[in-house]
Amino acid sequence: MNRRRLVVVLLALATLVVVLPTPSFAVPIFARKYGFECTMCHSAFPRLNDFGARFRQNGYQLPGRENEERTVLQGPAPFAGRISAGWNVRNYTDVNQFQLNGLDLLSAGVLAKNIGYFAIYVPEIKESSGVVGQEGTLEMANVVFSNIGTSWFNVRAGRMEPAYVAISAKRRLSFTPYAIYDYAFPGGLALSDTQTGVEVYGQARWPRSGFALGYAAGYMNGTGTNQNDSPADFYGRAYVVIGAGEGQTAGQRIGLVAYQGKATPTQQGGRACFMRYGLDASLNVKQWNLALQYLRGTDSMELWNATRDGTFWGGFAELSWQPLTRLVAFARYDLVNIPDFTDSDLQLPDPNVVTYPTGFTIGARYYLVDQLALHGEYTNRTLDFSGSSLPDEKETFYTLSIDFAF
Repeated sequence: MNRRRLVVVLLALATLVVVLPTPSFAVPIFARKYGFECTMCHSAFPRLNDFGARFRQNGYQLPGRENEERTVLQGPAPFAGRISAGWNVRNYTDVNQFQLNGLDLLSAGVLAKNIGYFAIYVPEIKESSGVVGQEGTLEMANVVFSNIGTSWFNVRAGRMEPAYVAISAKRRLSFTPYAIYDYAFPGGLALSDTQTGVEVYGQARWPRSGFALGYAAGYMNGTGTNQNDSPADFYGRAYVVIGAGEGQTAGQRIGLVAYQGKATPTQQGGRACFMRYGLDASLNVKQWNLALQYLRGTDSMELWNATRDGTFWGGFAELSWQPLTRLVAFARYDLVNIPDFTDSDLQLPDPNVVTYPTGFTIGARYYLVDQLALHGEYTNRTLDFSGSSLPDEKETFYTLSIDFAF
């Protein structure tokens, strides 16, 4: 199918679903518990709105109603799932077929007052025709101890998406990932990965002035190359919110982040350091949101088997527009300026190659009902082969799919 025919199909489907009258009802898990619609916590699932962000920060309890909460033993079964299926075209891997794109199983709830939990299990699925394979893993499993004397001090322990990811990679609107969060030296840490450790966080708000200050700090296992070593990664993030919201769908949020970690080089013993630091922002005007992320970093030369350290910078700008409760459109530009190694810098030719894309993504989601979304997306990007003499590659990706939570 050529691009012109694809555009016609997408426009026809978008027009059809916009004019169809559809009901709206609650989605799991918390919607079943409270009798809410999913729009109580999500502006467009899986992305959280301001109330959803406060609900998560409060240990999955309704703010101000902690004494009224029902535990997981007192309410509906605290289980849910999510799966995506659709037609995908990817020229780089020669894909042009209908595919099932993974399955997540979730559980979450309140164990006792100010003690909540959240868990995601990804079951193993073998690669086959029409099915995208995935490894079985416990992607998240964490317990939250909230309001420990004050809202300024909360603790999250276990496997989680750490707070240094200011714009959630797990709750993004697009199938195409944020390139800067996926950046890693060979065998190293991708910021989009979940991590195991302990995180403390909190926020102080002054309602009359519409001003809030927040922070998060963590101690983590770090990159997978450290799995046999003691934890050695630390991070901190601070942010300010101006306005009545949390910077998700209202208010303006600006943050700073710094990360320092250690990893075991693939070709030698010992541990080498790497750093990440940057700025982020989430800006809102009516139905528009602009999410910005800028990161710089340095990897010790041992991590690249090079004669000098590797430095990089990059980020993304994502603009989303939600003119209707059931419709959201988005556009994003990703840029990663990879280390400028030459052949003479590398002690080993063509190390474990990782690709870092730069390009743009556009798409839209229409919610037929609260837990069922029609998703269309197009991506055009360049794949740079870091530390390799291989030429750059161009990739285009199309998808028209159904995203279903149950």
